[in-house]
Amino acid sequence: MDKKTLILQSAKQQFAERGYHHATIQDIADAAGIAKGSIYFYFKSKEELLYAVFVHYHEQLFNNISIAAERYASDPKEGLHQQIMVQFNELMSDSSVLKILSQGQIDMSEEIKKLSMTMRTKFYVCFRDQIILVYGPNIEPHAFDLSVVLLALIREFMGFVVLDNVQFLTRDVAEYIVSRLDDSVQGIISSKKEPMLTTNIMKSIFPEVSITEGSHAVRRLYIAVDKLIRAVEGDQLEDAERNSVQQILEVLQEEAAKSHPRRIVLQGMLALLQGKVREEQYPEISEINKIITELI
Repeated sequence: MDKKTLILQSAKQQFAERGYHHATIQDIADAAGIAKGSIYFYFKSKEELLYAVFVHYHEQLFNNISIAAERYASDPKEGLHQQIMVQFNELMSDSSVLKILSQGQIDMSEEIKKLSMTMRTKFYVCFRDQIILVYGPNIEPHAFDLSVVLLALIREFMGFVVLDNVQFLTRDVAEYIVSRLDDSVQGIISSKKEPMLTTNIMKSIFPEVSITEGSHAVRRLYIAVDKLIRAVEGDQLEDAERNSVQQILEVLQEEAAKSHPRRIVLQGMLALLQGKVREEQYPEISEINKIITELI
């Protein structure tokens, strides 16, 4: 662990155990086993250190949630279960940041307030995109409403972990929350009511955050390209041919990972690929062509 990360970990623990106002820079230095001056090399003040703790915590959590979704790209519902489990597993292993917040002793600076709002929105968008993947493009108009329902359930159950020391089995709580989300989806479909939080409303509230419409097709494209790559990797190809095909697939994968993939690049790569492999051997090629026509 590098020294900066060590300082952040020690600060997080000291703020949680002693309270932000009672914990001193000397306490943090002692816990880290370093000189007090070393902290000021990285952070000018205790407030700046607190802000860095929140940034580090949120970025690490968001990154782990994104990795969980990517790992289960071919099974979006399991990916959603895993995203929820990641949050509870991390909370149960270290609830320091939520303890800091629950102490109610922090006068939030404008920077921390802005960070909190930005991360809150990133989570709304992240889970909104996963919800569209799980339930299909027809649910997209209601996906932000459902994201709010999902995150509210996660937050309240987390409160029992932090404040009441309830130890949930993470798989059980994830499955329970997703089941309640299933119920909400069915209720929305049967009620045929208009959404409360439309994409335009969310864009107006959070203009700095990228919110992509038609994201369901983009994610399906990424999954289909991933399936194609796995299928080709499992086949026997001549070395020279394999290298050429590999280069084409790498360009396809890179383009499919973008929020706005370019049709002309995708179609060009597929045309090159079709000249090197038999299309009937790979139904994924037809699937990718079909998805490309849906892209906005």
